[in-house]
Amino acid sequence: MGELVSYAEVIGGGAAFLLLLYRQVKTGTRDGWRDAAEGQEARANALELQVKTLVDEVRALRIENEALRMEVAELRIENRELRTHIDNLIGGSE
Repeated sequence: MGELVSYAEVIGGGAAFLLLLYRQVKTGTRDGWRDAAEGQEARANALELQVKTLVDEVRALRIENEALRMEVAELRIENRELRTHIDNLIGGSE
């Protein structure tokens, strides 16, 4: 799905560029380049915001992952202790 979105962005960007190029020839280079620059700046700002959001999400997931790893380690210790206790109860030796 992500690759499809990436391809769509590239194709959309290429189509937008061709449309702007046609417009530049028709209405004048200066205005067209200014519009293209503003459009690219807006797209860059949007992408920057998306990247920041993704970085924040990855950081939060890493923190959550570390907490879960610690919890799993504690549960493994508890599990070993319970197994030892059960083995001692069943076997009758301590």
